Amino acid sequence: MTNNDSYGIREHSSSLDVSLGEHVRRRQRELGAALQARRAIYLDQKFWIILREVAAGERNAPDEIALLELLKEEVALGAAFCPISESTFIELFKQEDAVTRAATAQLIDELSLGVSLIAYDERLKLELEHLIHTKAEKQDLVPIRHIVWSKLSYVLGQIHPTQTGFDGATEQALQKAFFDHMWSTSLSEIVRIMGGHMSPDMAFDRLAGRLNAGNAEHAHQLKSFPKTYAIELRGVLNLIAPVAAGIVSDMAERAYGGSMPREGHEWNNLVLQWDAYLFKAFKDDEVKNALRTLHINTCLHAAFRWDKAQRFEANDFHDFHHAAAALGYCDVFLTEHDLRTMVTARHIALDVRYSCRVASNVKDALAVLRQPH
Repeated sequence: MTNNDSYGIREHSSSLDVSLGEHVRRRQRELGAALQARRAIYLDQKFWIILREVAAGERNAPDEIALLELLKEEVALGAAFCPISESTFIELFKQEDAVTRAATAQLIDELSLGVSLIAYDERLKLELEHLIHTKAEKQDLVPIRHIVWSKLSYVLGQIHPTQTGFDGATEQALQKAFFDHMWSTSLSEIVRIMGGHMSPDMAFDRLAGRLNAGNAEHAHQLKSFPKTYAIELRGVLNLIAPVAAGIVSDMAERAYGGSMPREGHEWNNLVLQWDAYLFKAFKDDEVKNALRTLHINTCLHAAFRWDKAQRFEANDFHDFHHAAAALGYCDVFLTEHDLRTMVTARHIALDVRYSCRVASNVKDALAVLRQPH
């Protein structure tokens, strides 16, 4: 298997014999265009469970029934859809009972229209690539909201069969056929095939432990939220700057031919230049708006660290990813009270920056969804 690492920033001319990458990009652009008129409503795990229990007759509060009916009506009328992210997918498998897990998946299939956001890391790279292309060319760019959507079967990223034993043309045809089959596969079917198998969040457990230890050691440096944000940004740019350098190197290779180094003195200088440029650039609202996934996640990590009484837990990182998905690309975010409080705090105001209405209980969710949009 191999990952598909092309993001479809530019428009491409029509061709009867397109590459696998272009085939995928066309599907994504078609999906993005089809969703353009619909309001994106993002539900975290709490709300999916509430709605599943309403659908099963296990809840009968009038507001909860009204919320499910309203969402179904909006989706059926072509006015809305309720996409998921990889965190939704992962948390679905934390529901240990197979019957309720399947029922949740079935409801997601109905309200999401089979749509998910591309994976978190893919969005980070896409936003960075889009910003760099915008600065360099300012033409022929596909709107980013047309290329952040995918199907539920690819919520964790795209893979394609390789080394099939067929010739190149046949293998490419097989890859396209496999992609199209998976593109239309429901979440219910994926859950049925996978059963209850999903690795625990061991990586997030370890990350929480490292961050808590680091916070205790460096607490004296966190004198204000802006200072904490800057420290957090410095750290994350160590990972992002090489990605930016790689994007620029790819552009140079396409434009001038030859190959650009990915190691050594010249490469290290390029990475350092991008690290410095991005740190300075994040003072501008334009960059915070363009690199929204990075800004949202950095804000939430900084807010958590600034509150020295809090300690990271593995599930916090799923919450941050929910927020990055919802605030970055959706119109409504239905979530937990604590997360709503954090993202709407005056010194962060991520809901205002990205024009996303946030609610944390059913009554407020109904009020938000009934507002004109």
